[in-house]
Amino acid sequence: MTERVVAARQSTTAMEISAKLLIGDFNGLPVIDVDAKVIGIVTAVDILRALKQGKSLDALRAADIMTRNPVVVNQNTEINEIIEIILQKSIILVPVVDERRKLVGVVGRLDILQHNLNEKFVTIGQMGTTGGTGEY
Repeated sequence: MTERVVAARQSTTAMEISAKLLIGDFNGLPVIDVDAKVIGIVTAVDILRALKQGKSLDALRAADIMTRNPVVVNQNTEINEIIEIILQKSIILVPVVDERRKLVGVVGRLDILQHNLNEKFVTIGQMGTTGGTGEY
């Protein structure tokens, strides 16, 4: 589960959400109310759908394009159950909520893969610039 979650408000514009998706390298954002309760989710697919329909991303709000009442799980949900939800619903991420439906994190496809596959790899060194030579 990713606990540092970027979420949108209902009034956040589709343009702002698009920028956040690109900058944060996210595929979707939960939409929360004033009490941080999950009320929807906006994904890159929702943005693409709006663009295809010729809508202005500046004029659309999260409330206009979000999937309302998305599937959510609690912190105690077994990983296999989350995988089953992701597969059955063909979704990319599932918000994790507490007993009051307040957002506490998200579990995405990549979170599950990273958790299960990273133990087989070792990272050595740092990511950095190439020094201008074009060589890695």
